[in-house]
Amino acid sequence: MPETKRTWTLRTKLLATYLLVVGVSMVVLFTAFEYRNYHNANKRLHDQIKEIAEFQSSTLSVPVWNFDEQSIRLAMSTLANNPYFISGTLLDDYGHVLEHVGPQDIKPTSDELKISRDIIFSGSERDEVVGKLILIFDDEQVKNQALERLIFDSFILVLLAASLVGGTFVASQRLIGKPLDLLLKGIRRAKAADHFEAVKWESSDEIGQVITAFNDMMQHQVETDAALRSARNTAVEAEARVKDAIENISEAFVLFDNQQQLVLCNTRFKDFYEYNDEDIEPGIEYSRLIELDIERGVVPAVDHFGRSYHDLRSAYNWDTSGSIEVALTDGRHLLIRERPTHAGGRVGIQTDITEIKRAERELRRARDELEHRVEERTHELQAATTDAKKANRAKSEFLSRMSHELRTPLNGILGFAQLLLMDQRHPLSDKQSEYIEHVLKAGNLLLELINEVLDLAKIESGRISLSIENIDPDSVVNECVDMIEAYAAEQNITITRTGQEEPNNYVIGDFTRLKQVLSNLLSNAIKYNISNGNVTLDSSPGPRGFWRFTVTDTGYGIEDENLEQLFQPFNRLNAENTDIEGTGIGLTITKHLIEIMGGEIGVDSKLGEGSTFWVDVPLSDEVIIHDKPQKQDNLDDLPKRLDGNKTILYVEDNPANMRLMRELLTQLPRTNFVEAGTAEEGLELIRSNKPDLVLMDINLPGMDGFEAFEVMRDDPDMSDIPVIALTANAMPREVDRGRELGFKAYLTKPIDVASTLAEITRVLEENEN
Repeated sequence: MPETKRTWTLRTKLLATYLLVVGVSMVVLFTAFEYRNYHNANKRLHDQIKEIAEFQSSTLSVPVWNFDEQSIRLAMSTLANNPYFISGTLLDDYGHVLEHVGPQDIKPTSDELKISRDIIFSGSERDEVVGKLILIFDDEQVKNQALERLIFDSFILVLLAASLVGGTFVASQRLIGKPLDLLLKGIRRAKAADHFEAVKWESSDEIGQVITAFNDMMQHQVETDAALRSARNTAVEAEARVKDAIENISEAFVLFDNQQQLVLCNTRFKDFYEYNDEDIEPGIEYSRLIELDIERGVVPAVDHFGRSYHDLRSAYNWDTSGSIEVALTDGRHLLIRERPTHAGGRVGIQTDITEIKRAERELRRARDELEHRVEERTHELQAATTDAKKANRAKSEFLSRMSHELRTPLNGILGFAQLLLMDQRHPLSDKQSEYIEHVLKAGNLLLELINEVLDLAKIESGRISLSIENIDPDSVVNECVDMIEAYAAEQNITITRTGQEEPNNYVIGDFTRLKQVLSNLLSNAIKYNISNGNVTLDSSPGPRGFWRFTVTDTGYGIEDENLEQLFQPFNRLNAENTDIEGTGIGLTITKHLIEIMGGEIGVDSKLGEGSTFWVDVPLSDEVIIHDKPQKQDNLDDLPKRLDGNKTILYVEDNPANMRLMRELLTQLPRTNFVEAGTAEEGLELIRSNKPDLVLMDINLPGMDGFEAFEVMRDDPDMSDIPVIALTANAMPREVDRGRELGFKAYLTKPIDVASTLAEITRVLEENEN
C-alpha cells in the first residue's frame, strides 16, 4: 500500500513554526536568565568565603599567638552558623591541628570551595606566621535554589507558551484560516462552475490584498476566457471561410510548413495531379510529393529541354522569386508560383494555363504573319517616305532657288528705285517720282508674296522660330496703326481705335510676329472694305488669362458656308469676282502664328454688314516696362558717326547688285568700295587690303559665302574682320546656318536702303570700339 504523504495546513505550519520560534526563544531567554542568576549566586558565595577566611584569619591571629584555646574554639564555632560551611581546621606554625570544626576528611566539590589563609601575628618588630586556617564550603544550597527556580520558570514557560499558542491559533483562525478557507472555496467554485463569484472579505491587509488580487485575476481570467472563446470561434469561422474560399478558387492551392510538410491543399490541387485522399495527407513532405508525381507518371521525369523535373522543382524550392511552368504528360500546362510565408513555410498557387499556351501558339503564328505583313508594309512605307523626302527636298530646293532667283532681280529693282527717290543731287520730277513709287509698291507687293510663301514653308517644316517676350498691347497697336494709316488713306478707309489702356497688362508673344498678324488683319480689312468704309481696331481684356485684339470692318461680309474654309491655304474666297491681289495664305500664316504663341483666332461675319476677326493672346503674369524702340537712323546722320576712311569689300557675282551697292555706299562719305566677283578673289583682297567690313553674298560661283566665312574665321589674320551676309537666300535653314556661323548680320535681298546703311554703320561702329 503506498505511503500517504502527510499534508500540513498553512495554519499548522504557521503554528508549528511560531511555537518552535517562541519556545526556543523563551528557553534560551529563561536559560540565560537563570544561568546569570546561578553565576551571580556562585560569585557571591565565593566572595563570602573569601571574606569569612580573611575575617577568621585576622580574628584568630591573637588567640593563636597566645594559645588561647577558649577564644580559638569560640571563633571556630561561629563558622558553623554559615549555611554553606562544611568544615574548618586550624593548624599551628608546625602544622599541628589546634582546632577542627565539622566532619573529618571532607573533600570539596570544587577547588574554589576550599580556601586556606595564613594566620599572621603583627608584633612590634615584624609580622610572623603563627598558624594556618583551612576552610571547606559547599554550594549545594546554591544549586538547589537554582533548580527550584528552573522548575518554576519551566512551569511559567509552559503556561506562557500555551497561552501564546492558543492566542495564535485563535488569531490565525480568524485572520488567516477564515479568509484562506473562503479563498479556497472560491477557487473550487471557479473550477467547478462556468461562472466566477468574487470572494468577499472586507480587509485591506495582506490577505485582503491577496483576495482582491485573486478576484481581479479571476475576473480578468473570465474576460480573457470569454475573449479566447470569441477569438476561437472567430478563428474557427475564419478557418472555415478560408478553407471554403480556398476550395472555391479556380487555381490549385497548397501550403507547407517550415519543415516542408503539407499543411493544407484544396481539391483543385489534388485534381491537377490526380491524387487520392490516401496519397496526400497533412504531414507528407514536399520532396515526397515530387517523387509521387514522377512515379505515377503525372509529369515526365525529364522535360523537352532535358531538365529533370525533380531538379527543377527542388531548385525552385530554394529560389521562389519568379514562377515556373510545368508540362504534364496529358498535355496540360501548369504555372507554379510559390512564395515563403512569415513562419518559414511556403504557399503555392498553381494555374492551368493550357488554354493560354494554346493561345500563345496561335498568337505567335499570328504575330509571325503580322510581322511578315508589317515588313512588307514597312518596305512600302520606307519607299513612300523616301519619295516624300525627295519631294520635300525638291520643294525646299525649289522654294530656295525661286526665292533666290526672285529676290536677286527684285533687289536691283527696289534698290535702284529707292536710290532714285533718295538722290538729292539729281531730283526726279513729280511724274517720275509717281512712277518710281508705283515700281516700289509693286516690288514690295511681290516681296510680301515671297515672304508669305517662305513663312508658310517655315511653318509647315516646323522651323519657324519665335522670340517670346512680354509685350505692351498699346505699343504693338500703335505701330500697326502708324504703319497702315497711309495705305488706309489711299483707299479712303477710316481707322478707328477703341479699347482701354491697361499699363500694367502685358501679353506673351513675339513682338514682330504679333505685329505681322495684326497688320495682316488690318490690311485685309482695308482691302475687302467698301469705299469710304471704316475699320475698327479694339484692344481690351478678353477671356480669363487672355488679351483680345479685335479688327472689325464694314465690308461685304462672308457667307457662313465659307467661314470654315477661310483659314485654308491658297483659298481666296470670291477671287474670281475681284481684282484684289493676294496669294490666299495670309490668314493661314496668321492662324499658325497665333496658335504657336499659345493664342486663338476666330471670325464672326454677316453677309452685307462686314466681318470681325478676333485674336486672343495669353496675358503675362509679370509687369515689365519695355523701352520704346529707337527711331530709325536718318540717312543724313549716318556718315557723321564714322571716324576716318573705311574700306568696305563687297563679294557679289551679280553686276546689277554690285552696282546697286556701289551707288548705295556713296551715301557714306569717306568709304572706299572694293569689289570681288568670287569668294576666292574676295579672300585674296581681304588678305591684301585688310578691309574694315566685308559684305558677303552666299550663292557664289565655286566657293560659296558660308565656306569663305569659315576660311576667314580659321585664319588669324582675317578672323577679326566683321562680315555681313547680304544674300537672296532667305530659307529658314540658311538663315539659321548664317547665325550659327557668326555673321555680324544676315540681311536678305531685296534690301531696304535705309536699314542696310544703318546696319553697315552699326557694325563699323562696333568694330571701331
